[in-house]
Amino acid sequence: MIPVAVLIPARNEAECLPDLLDRLSAAEVERTIVVDNGSTDSTAEIAAGRGATVVHVAEPGYGRACLAGIRELLSWEDRPEVLVFVDADDFLAPAQIEELVRPLLAGRADQVVGERRSGPGVPGVRVHARLGNAFITTLLRRVYGSRVRDMGPFRAIRISCLQGLDLDDPDYGWFVQMQVRALRAGCRVRGVPVAFRARTAGASKVSGSMSGSVRAGVKILKTLAYEMLRSPGRAHHPS
Repeated sequence: MIPVAVLIPARNEAECLPDLLDRLSAAEVERTIVVDNGSTDSTAEIAAGRGATVVHVAEPGYGRACLAGIRELLSWEDRPEVLVFVDADDFLAPAQIEELVRPLLAGRADQVVGERRSGPGVPGVRVHARLGNAFITTLLRRVYGSRVRDMGPFRAIRISCLQGLDLDDPDYGWFVQMQVRALRAGCRVRGVPVAFRARTAGASKVSGSMSGSVRAGVKILKTLAYEMLRSPGRAHHPS
């Protein structure tokens, strides 16, 4: 069994969740939390039926859902020390969790970000998303000394590190806030290459349309600007 908890924010993901949860079960992760973020389909029922802990958050917001899942995790007396974030449509993630969390379990990192790679002919991160991603990671490298080359949502973090970050972004600025605050706090943030394939079921809330990507991109950039203004200097970043 992999000693981690997996957190899945999910809004109207009834089409994707059965496969993902079955794969997580096969991977033998210790605990799974599904945050039903205002779904109008059977997302919550499917998650509960497959043994996940279900948390309900009516108001939409990616970060808001993650925060609710974290509060649930912190209420457990027997919680694992590592939390993994997985999107509901990421069918490749379960088989890669062990590789993702290895630096954490070995004491070599405090946060690990999955750096997405797609093989030839495989639909991966869309062009406009890759360009925005490259811009943000370049800024983080120059300002904070980050060595991570992706802002992907498949990532893992040590609970002791997470508790010191005081995360509060309710939307798509969540992950850039997590990365910046971890770097600023001197946490060891590393990237691990992971295989990635764009969703083949359900509808993406962000990359499925240019307008959705633009809205998310604006929110991410606003969050990044706010975090950089709070602490513009280069943080200590252990190698």
